[in-house]
Amino acid sequence: MVTIPGSAIVLIWLFISCCEAQVDQSPQSLATWEGEVVTMSCAFTTKYQTFHWYQQLPGRGLTYLLAVSPQDNATEQRFVGQPLEDGKRSSLHITGSQLGDSGSYLCAVRAQ
Repeated sequence: MVTIPGSAIVLIWLFISCCEAQVDQSPQSLATWEGEVVTMSCAFTTKYQTFHWYQQLPGRGLTYLLAVSPQDNATEQRFVGQPLEDGKRSSLHITGSQLGDSGSYLCAVRAQ
């Protein structure tokens, strides 16, 4: 029998959008090991003022993580959001991923 150290973490994407905008998520789903850096992104077809990131753990409601606007810079936190490409994209980075991070992640936007 082969054993693999650490625990696998599974992250699933869901997106909330309004209006007529189309959304593209990357990657569609993600599995990683504890301690890894995870990067997720969402892109909308039109420009938005603010991206909002949420987490939903199994059996629980939504938890607000952070907001990302074009003026934001990365910080030294475990969950970091960054704006990308002229307000049409945002990424979420999780450093030191943990088994407790397994769940769904949602990206929502506020239109300009």
